[in-house]
Amino acid sequence: MTNAHQVNITIPISLTLEKRLKEVAKIRQTSEQELIVEAVEHHLEQFVLPRTCYDLAIELGVVGTGTNLPSDLSTNPKYFDGFGES
Repeated sequence: MTNAHQVNITIPISLTLEKRLKEVAKIRQTSEQELIVEAVEHHLEQFVLPRTCYDLAIELGVVGTGTNLPSDLSTNPKYFDGFGES
């Protein structure tokens, strides 16, 4: 597991599933916990989660910071004069 913050989840499983889990973990020489985490991660990769415009902007690398700009750039209406006009 690579996340610094982790939580524990307890779920009931059948005795048959527990036996298979132990056998596969032994064959793969990994812990049952790692095998479960891997299976859940693989399963969840099948789902596309909705993303916000901000998420997309971050992915595209179009969000950043400016330097040497006025501190009131986003709030002072004088900077909006002519904005959006062609």
